[in-house]
Amino acid sequence: MTRLHNVSLVSILSLGFAVPAVAQTSWDLPLVWPAENYITVNAYRFAEEVANVTDGEVTITIHPGGSLGFRGPDMFSAVRDGLVPIGDMLLQQQTGDNPLLGLQSLPYLINNYEEQVAFQEFYRPVLNDVFSENNQKLLFTVPWPQQQVYTKKEINSIEDFSGVMIRSSDTAATEIFRAAGMTPVQLPWGEVIPSLATGAIDAVGTSSPSAVDGSFWEFLTHGYATRHTWNLDAISVNLDAWNRLSPEHQKAIVDAAERLEPEFWQSAQDADAEQLQTLADNGITNAELDDATREELHNRAAPIRQAMISRMDPRGAQVVEAFENR
Repeated sequence: MTRLHNVSLVSILSLGFAVPAVAQTSWDLPLVWPAENYITVNAYRFAEEVANVTDGEVTITIHPGGSLGFRGPDMFSAVRDGLVPIGDMLLQQQTGDNPLLGLQSLPYLINNYEEQVAFQEFYRPVLNDVFSENNQKLLFTVPWPQQQVYTKKEINSIEDFSGVMIRSSDTAATEIFRAAGMTPVQLPWGEVIPSLATGAIDAVGTSSPSAVDGSFWEFLTHGYATRHTWNLDAISVNLDAWNRLSPEHQKAIVDAAERLEPEFWQSAQDADAEQLQTLADNGITNAELDDATREELHNRAAPIRQAMISRMDPRGAQVVEAFENR
């Protein structure tokens, strides 16, 4: 009896000491942007805050520069399918999965930063639904600055665009570039610099941070603020990974994302001003299109925009109508 009692006591004590500590959750977050890009800097800031608000029990490791091998246009499906637990994506590159992801980037739908901010009131609820329908939770968005066209020559009229071989990042930009008389080539960011170096393209449609990332002054001479699209970046988490978190950690992360998002949006404006100056310091001429050229681009964009909306589900037209009638 005594021996059995001792064995039982040892077993109980062993079980007591075997209670595991709370398991740590570690997520890998891939980005295609370089480590110095403001989008990546914001991701590091978010990861730091997540660790703080969860007492280190949820950690996010940032992998910039495409180091995990994921291409930008593949990120929405990669997060949806659980290939990564959390991901960063340029929304207009994900339209093959759902055309609504390119709604904000319709050519000349939005004319300035203030309108981009106003658009979110109508667009964000739809975005939340689209991500949820694709096994993801949208955590926050970050805008890209005004879009530019970087070239090897001056653009003084719509005719000067004729025949220019230009990199495009998405369908909307491709269509407006084609309508302007250019020859667009849709390329992910990782292929832009090699294409410039070999002469496969002689212009790029992008924003100032990317132009600095690519040291465009080594290949190009002029940048024109076309503002043909306004593009949105997003970070989302796979719902299966999300649902494994405790409700307390979920709330803490959502609260952190909501708190940081305005700061991230302002960072886009700050980055644009800073990077335009860097481009100028390195010999790029920053310029505006003349009024006649801009008006002609607007006119050519109208039927393209309408055709794209017609290919979306009705939520697209509803958002645009609400935005235009605000």
